[in-house]
Amino acid sequence: MVIVKLGAKGAFVKSKERMYTVPGFKIEKVVDTVGAGDGFAVGVITGLLEGLDLKDAVRRGNAIGAMAVMSPGDNDGYPTREKLEKFLKGEA
Repeated sequence: MVIVKLGAKGAFVKSKERMYTVPGFKIEKVVDTVGAGDGFAVGVITGLLEGLDLKDAVRRGNAIGAMAVMSPGDNDGYPTREKLEKFLKGEA
């Protein structure tokens, strides 16, 4: 399988069986892009380890990457689980 980050557009996923794009999240202002890729990877990997399907794991990665770019520094924007859940629901 291959996952390609597309920035604000989300991520493209291709596996043996299918290919699709998981949409990104709209944010107001990019403050610092450092750490966004690591945040994306954290979201995908933890999602898969917790049993999410691939699409939901990539969506989590997109969310954490989006949250990361809204804060300065390499990991200052990484969310708690509570903040992540609110962001995924559109409440943050």
